[in-house]
Amino acid sequence: MNALTLDDATIRALEPTLIGYAQKRVGRADLAHDLVQETWAAALGSWNSFAGRSSLRTWLVSILRRKIIDVYRRERPSVSFLEERHGDPAGDPQDKALDDQAAVAHVEVALQGLPDKERTAVELIDVRQLDRDEAADEMGVTRNHLRVLLHRGRHKLRASLEARERIAA
Repeated sequence: MNALTLDDATIRALEPTLIGYAQKRVGRADLAHDLVQETWAAALGSWNSFAGRSSLRTWLVSILRRKIIDVYRRERPSVSFLEERHGDPAGDPQDKALDDQAAVAHVEVALQGLPDKERTAVELIDVRQLDRDEAADEMGVTRNHLRVLLHRGRHKLRASLEARERIAA
């Protein structure tokens, strides 16, 4: 059982962080608010499973991140084989935007496949944009170890994106 509670003060303290995180990723305030509400509902529904191995904020952000991934999965365009092979060779600016969205969705999924410490390092530095000292403190590792975890995580994400590009080519 958790010693922490999700009282009004905790929710008020964490909600701006969650909304900011969601809005940066989905680009719409209304959708960000909806996703944060879904996150609170999911957190309350699985409150007993929160073991406290991470901070409450980190746990909530991980739930929110999965909600955001679900949005991108639902919005992923489907293209028929004929459209893909016989489309406009000049290319369409909208295609680039769709490619960018697909790449972001791919990175979000690939991020989930990283080992926990590498994923946390990448999220703290590249997603939440924490200072390296703050990130190392939050993870309970030395700054040098954080640097190694960050390098490994970024390297694996890059390799995953490059593999995706080779498959798409």
